[in-house]
Amino acid sequence: MSAVQGQKLERVLEGRSFALTLLTGMRGLTRALDRTYLAMGYLCGAMFLLLALFITYQVIARKAGWIMAPGMDLMSGYTMAMASTWAFSYALRTGSHVRIDVLLPFMGTKTRWAADWLALGSIVFFISVTSWKTWIMVLKSYDISAVTNTYPLTPLWIPQTVVAIGFSMLALTAIHMMTDMIAEATLPVLHKMQGGTESYRVATEPTGLAGEAVSGV
Repeated sequence: MSAVQGQKLERVLEGRSFALTLLTGMRGLTRALDRTYLAMGYLCGAMFLLLALFITYQVIARKAGWIMAPGMDLMSGYTMAMASTWAFSYALRTGSHVRIDVLLPFMGTKTRWAADWLALGSIVFFISVTSWKTWIMVLKSYDISAVTNTYPLTPLWIPQTVVAIGFSMLALTAIHMMTDMIAEATLPVLHKMQGGTESYRVATEPTGLAGEAVSGV
């Protein structure tokens, strides 16, 4: 990508090759996954909003002497657990999480690419271990039929499964982003080696997740 008269140009791959077919498939998969991350983000946002409304009602009901919802403390914990873990994928994909990037402005393009890739790799390692341990906990709770010690006596494996899914999705998101970075860096080169051509056009702002700018790590 280069700049001409203040406008950025992007590369357009032309011709036919196995590399281009694979890259097109990868981009289609990325669009599908982005829609999934976006849906999870909206779902978690809606859950946080509903939780705030229920807590507000509980506070007012306590003061006004109205009927209060039973088991709200426990349900609030379940909601927080799901809404927090299921939003991880959306936050990682859009760069919405807190990160320290003091050194990134001083890095070249290739160095920053490697730093982003290594950061994603560390996420994959730690979250994979976390999700693995969480799934073990789910199976153990299911085997011993563990339940909560307060109303409504929910089987523990149900909320634990929700959390495990959130961690697993985060690991999948990081793996997807690592694979996508490698594909975008190598497949265009292989496309030219296989006889393909390229041209340039005025670039549009790269977006994903229904208009939100897609970030690295």
